Amino acid sequence: MRILLVVIYTVLYAVSAFGFGKGVEGCTGDCTACHKVTRGEVQEIFKNLDPTVTVEDVAPSPARGLYQVTLKKGASVQVIYLDFSKNYLIAGQLVDIRSKSDLTRQSVESATTVDVTGLPLKNALVMGNTRGKKELYLFSDPECPYCANLHKTIGELVKEEPELKVYIFLIPLDVHPNSLWKTDAIMCKAKENRTAALRMLENSYHGKEVPRQSCGVSLGAKNKELGTKLGVTVTPTIAFKNGRVFMGARSKEDIRNMLNGTPEGK
Repeated sequence: MRILLVVIYTVLYAVSAFGFGKGVEGCTGDCTACHKVTRGEVQEIFKNLDPTVTVEDVAPSPARGLYQVTLKKGASVQVIYLDFSKNYLIAGQLVDIRSKSDLTRQSVESATTVDVTGLPLKNALVMGNTRGKKELYLFSDPECPYCANLHKTIGELVKEEPELKVYIFLIPLDVHPNSLWKTDAIMCKAKENRTAALRMLENSYHGKEVPRQSCGVSLGAKNKELGTKLGVTVTPTIAFKNGRVFMGARSKEDIRNMLNGTPEGK
């Protein structure tokens, strides 16, 4: 019986130790004690996959058994995952089930900044107080349903924040075939009357007719180039004065918290 107990204890100890990092005096529960990778190693992996990609950071993933890799291609930031064997890459969203938080999106947002000081404000619509001291920079698409939802949220926020000024840059995405000409039409109208142009955008969001209009140059194409230059690949995207961004539609309180300098509302 004593021999049997010793055997069971040995097996249980071996099972509990499996998969955990080995510290100075045994198992620590820290996987990185055994599994390590350098940024240079990961960069070598991507040389064979896409040599135009730069590895910005490599860190332990919130999920065990994976490294979190932050990549940059041009101005665009992406977060993917590499397993400890360094044989498999995983591209997708890592979601915390308990908090229902998209950890991948949060990581991308943290690694992304937009320099708002160089934005061509003449190519933007303006919502809210044109002389307001609080500023938001919204990158939207006239056919994006998520943009329509956020536009409504921003409209409510503007009413509650009298000092808020919102610059809206229309970035037509290829997935929406009518976005380019609608952007052209809306921005052409903005040269004459920004208020009327804003109504055209809202009509588009409500599924109403938007009359075609041309200025002889594709302002939509120019804004599309701007989005590529800034690394804006998702609409809607909100940029703040400090360069921080929100990707996707967010709640009014999240946006207000960031405006007031309390990003934990994120």
